[in-house]
Amino acid sequence: MSISLYALVEDSHVIAGFITNILLMYTIVKFSRKSLGSYKEMLLIFAAYDVFLVALHAVLKPRVVVVETTIFGVAADWDNRYITAFYCSCNTVPFVLMIIDFLYRYWCIGRPHLIALFSDWRFAGFLVLIVLFEYFLWYFVCTEVLTGQGPEYGKTLLAEETGRRLGKEIKEGWLVMNYWENDVINWRIFIALMIFNTIMIGCFSIAITFGGLCYYHIYVLRGATHSISANALNMQRKLFLSVCAQTAVPLFFVYIPYLCVLNLPFMNLPVFFWDDACMLLTSCFPAWDGIIVIVLMPDYWKGLLGIIWKKNKTKKITSRETQSIPTTMRSFTNHIRPTLQTTLNVRDHR
Repeated sequence: MSISLYALVEDSHVIAGFITNILLMYTIVKFSRKSLGSYKEMLLIFAAYDVFLVALHAVLKPRVVVVETTIFGVAADWDNRYITAFYCSCNTVPFVLMIIDFLYRYWCIGRPHLIALFSDWRFAGFLVLIVLFEYFLWYFVCTEVLTGQGPEYGKTLLAEETGRRLGKEIKEGWLVMNYWENDVINWRIFIALMIFNTIMIGCFSIAITFGGLCYYHIYVLRGATHSISANALNMQRKLFLSVCAQTAVPLFFVYIPYLCVLNLPFMNLPVFFWDDACMLLTSCFPAWDGIIVIVLMPDYWKGLLGIIWKKNKTKKITSRETQSIPTTMRSFTNHIRPTLQTTLNVRDHR
């Protein structure tokens, strides 16, 4: 992909991500049903975090580069590896948010007596601590375990490669994973890779487990274990499908690219297009996340269409009223003109 096309796709998704998630936040506040309960606040937090990710990517625009099939690196134009680590760590937070999303859906249908915990500040604080733990663990591994702080062979190759691909060299700010130095495994980097894989695969496995339990209660038991109306069960189905679609977005735009660029160099396999596509796909994630929620939540897209319809209807009514004014004036003039003429004739006769 050429640099200009890459930049066009990236920038368009950044703009789209900002617009769609601002619209999503508006629809959540304006059109959410009361029956959503605290899930409304969760959706609002997720959308707000997507806006933050969009802004972060627009400012930093990092690049992933793999050279000699075994050296992985990521850097941004800011020449600061701590900023690069901050970006990478922030984009892993949705891994944990996905678990929380599925947990809420499972408790709604399978453990409704526990759902009140989401309104308890202590439980909410506990969930925040889990999110922060995952973030700081990823950040710590990036800054303290990965290399790239001083002069090294891998960083030099990565800087030269950015000059060839981008037309300018990024010399500092690198997070480097040189798995095989002189054909000998770098155990420090291998441990970092295992930590990254454990976080990603572990989070996805837990989310899928809750998703499977939710599916079992909705489609197999059909809410039989708890008294639930047909309308409520139908709503749970729609919300479950929405969560599944939301899970597919980070899976394809974040999980798979991260797994590929981290693990293929370790196995000494070609990454093909994944290093160029990694951050491009990451920039697409917030936009499609917002679109999917709006499309799969009927209250939201119907609410937006209602606003557009009302505006068009108001314009048409205003246009008709404006057009009817000259007609009314013309009719009034035609009606009163003979009367005036008759009055003048009577005066002249006198």
